[in-house]
Amino acid sequence: MASSSSSFRQMMHQVFLIFGGEDTRLNFTSHLLKAFKDRGLNVFFDEKKLEKGEQLSQALSQAIAASNFLILVLSKDYASSKSCLSELSQIMNCKKTQGHIVLPIFYHVDPSHGTFKTSFGEHESKRSVDKVKRWKAAFTEVGTLKGWHIGGGKFDRSETEYIKDVVGYVLKKLNSNCTSVSEELVGIHDQKKKILGLIEQVDIRVIGLWGIGGIGKTSLADAVYKEVFPKFECSLFLQNISEKIKK
Repeated sequence: MASSSSSFRQMMHQVFLIFGGEDTRLNFTSHLLKAFKDRGLNVFFDEKKLEKGEQLSQALSQAIAASNFLILVLSKDYASSKSCLSELSQIMNCKKTQGHIVLPIFYHVDPSHGTFKTSFGEHESKRSVDKVKRWKAAFTEVGTLKGWHIGGGKFDRSETEYIKDVVGYVLKKLNSNCTSVSEELVGIHDQKKKILGLIEQVDIRVIGLWGIGGIGKTSLADAVYKEVFPKFECSLFLQNISEKIKK
């Protein structure tokens, strides 16, 4: 995947989800959006995506710049939309200048799909050469990024599995880049490894960490939680429970 800095800046949105047309709006894209929201992620999703126009609104431009992950669902209709290509051009510029992570999902197409070439040919006959050149450069670059290719063939995985992969990757990436004092504690990795081994045992449902205050129980629990929570549909790390119960 695209490289990033050692820790994410605090952004307004964790995910900016972009799609290209009606061919994915009511199926894959809507399911992916729901999966992100179900996991508690802050997602910017442009519901008015299909309105015509080449100029991006200020709000949309700001949302792109204020998101950690820019996730593109590229289907056969994507390159036919001038608004999508304008958006893509800005997204790739944010990746270059601000280090945003761009994750493409090629849905039933690949970067060299003939439909894309045909679409660019139509744009060249109607718009300035420089503008189409920028669009082409952005589209070519996104085609070189690692992401997901959903072929949709008989032997391909289900879309549900792909959605789990995408959401799991984002969660793990966000988690691994969070600054955590617990990960810096001496000996915590060995202790974490032991607990992770217990979690893998099918007959274990509850694990308790018992000891005097101040020896690192919460820090250890935090490190374990950050390791395992992407594997579960629902999760919660509740700290200072005794204080919360009193209130």
